[in-house]
Amino acid sequence: MTYTTHIKFVISVCILIALSFFCGCSKHVIPLPSFPKPVQKTVAPQETVPELISQARILSEQGAVQDALVIYNYAFNLTQKLETGQYIYFKKIILDEIERLLSKTDPVEIRKFSDIKNLSIPRDILDYWEGYRFAQHEDYANAAMVLNAFLEKYPDHPRSAQIKELLAGMGARSFDKKKLGVILPLSGRYKLYGQKAMKGIELSLTRLSEFGIKDLSIVVKDSMSDPQQAAMCVDQLGKEKVFSILGPIFVSKQVADKAQALGIPMMALTQKTEFPKYGDYIFTNFITPEMQVQALGAYIFHELGLRSAAVLYPDDPYGHRYMQVFKEMVDGFGGQLTAVQAYDGSKTDFSDSIKNLIRNTGLTPQALFIPDSVSRINLILPQLVYHDARGFTLLGTNLWHEDSLLKETRRYNRNTVICDGYFSGSANPESAWFDKAFKELYQESPGFLEAIAYDTAQILFRAANADDVNSGKQLKEVLQGNFVFDGATGRTQFDETGTPQKELFLITVKDDQFVEINR
Repeated sequence: MTYTTHIKFVISVCILIALSFFCGCSKHVIPLPSFPKPVQKTVAPQETVPELISQARILSEQGAVQDALVIYNYAFNLTQKLETGQYIYFKKIILDEIERLLSKTDPVEIRKFSDIKNLSIPRDILDYWEGYRFAQHEDYANAAMVLNAFLEKYPDHPRSAQIKELLAGMGARSFDKKKLGVILPLSGRYKLYGQKAMKGIELSLTRLSEFGIKDLSIVVKDSMSDPQQAAMCVDQLGKEKVFSILGPIFVSKQVADKAQALGIPMMALTQKTEFPKYGDYIFTNFITPEMQVQALGAYIFHELGLRSAAVLYPDDPYGHRYMQVFKEMVDGFGGQLTAVQAYDGSKTDFSDSIKNLIRNTGLTPQALFIPDSVSRINLILPQLVYHDARGFTLLGTNLWHEDSLLKETRRYNRNTVICDGYFSGSANPESAWFDKAFKELYQESPGFLEAIAYDTAQILFRAANADDVNSGKQLKEVLQGNFVFDGATGRTQFDETGTPQKELFLITVKDDQFVEINR
């Protein structure tokens, strides 16, 4: 049924209802104001307006909210055809009636009516009452989304100050600093990652209790390895009044937008550097290519005093990204990039690429960076030696940090520098405590994902439980300020964009063992 047909049908029904009321219920008749009569009498629209108002009022009292709003909308449209004095008079009556009805209407009903196109009723009234009624129902997730959108759409609206005050109050009421929301893939194709992270989070509660932060709880939602499901989880956690959200691992703009609209600080376990740019409540805590390359560059150029380097990289997105980041890093440190050579990662013979690397290198590089998986590294390192490409420091990403590197390239992995976000054998006291406690609790060794989830939970709980933090706004300001955390993954702090600044671990190989490089 079209909007026009709907109106005609509703009006027909309403007129029949109204006639029965008008016969015996004079209280429903709204008297016309005293205005000069027009010279020529035709079918005057103003004569139908009070009747429509009465019909809408009857429908409202009967609980037919949608039909009542349709009639009010039609009446409001007719007022625009009236003379100025009449228009002002009836406009005020209709808007007062509409606001009175909306103040008692379920917000879902208001949203349903708002979806009708080409309405005459001002949209700001519908938007305001939808958000306000969500707040009254203590559905702070939807209330915040609607009211924040209102402020963005109508920044100079007379109700803006009231809405800002309401949002601030909602933030305080919905901030339970003992309750942390968690979004992880606990089912689906990536459930293993979620299970690993969950173990680290659970252990963090034990560590926090040792520092006097007790009676904590976590509300866990399964993203089902689906970014869209993760966005739905944000809505659910908003209703749970969590103070912050840890996760998800697989992110989307939709996830960030929801957390931002709700004013809930979110700290995702992702290396996507663009994610924090979606809002000032959005943070990440993970290692990125930029972090790793920067740590390697600072070490070889500043501490070892090297001046030149080359890159041998796989011809795939991973390799291209690291190659580009490495080139920018070398330039930033004022070093010399002597060669950049790609190879086909689908092959096992890398002779041609190695020969080209040697041929194109006018000066022998002092360091060679190979950003690839350990399975390929185990094939490449012996071939480098075979082609007499040696005498330089080998640089690797966290993907090199696997036991197979120790076993399969024993004679070829000397003079290696690897960067990683976690090292179980570190002298760092927090890393040592975490490694020992994790092994005792789960009877297995932790990796970076377990460690970063452990640290992230501690960061959020510690920051939130400061005496002067009582809202999401205050929490995100603390995190973006001078907050520094020393944990299992080393020292972490965040800049004003929500991006982590981390001191990564540098590792080398000695006596067939991974050993931390002291700096």
